[in-house]
Amino acid sequence: MGPKTATGAGAGAMVGGLACALAGGKTGQCLVAAVAGAIVGGAIGAQLDERDRQRRQAALMEAVREEQYWASQRRHAAAKPSTPRKVAWTNPDTGNRGTITPLRTVVKNDRECRVMQETYFKDGEPITGETTVCKQADGSWS
Repeated sequence: MGPKTATGAGAGAMVGGLACALAGGKTGQCLVAAVAGAIVGGAIGAQLDERDRQRRQAALMEAVREEQYWASQRRHAAAKPSTPRKVAWTNPDTGNRGTITPLRTVVKNDRECRVMQETYFKDGEPITGETTVCKQADGSWS
């Protein structure tokens, strides 16, 4: 296992386990979520280099802002329902690319969270998974 795979697996396990814990899941459920997160995170992490990660993180934060905007629009009675747009990123140095699509807003342990669908393309082959990011006390998202 390379360092990118290990980093991705560790981050995926942490996100999966934390998301489950924030949702009030039981230990067994959280263990399964952590393992699933490790598998998806490891698969994606194995393919990403640091520049890819930076571009992916910027796209993820843009997708969070996009979902925030559409969530506020949906709260207004006169607003027509609409779907947030897919946010894309590309690393021109490697040709790697990905998309992040906001799916829904959820509340976990009194925190506002966003569920995103991510697709990463390496050599034209897609790897897809879901990512949940939650608003932290300092206003940041992770």
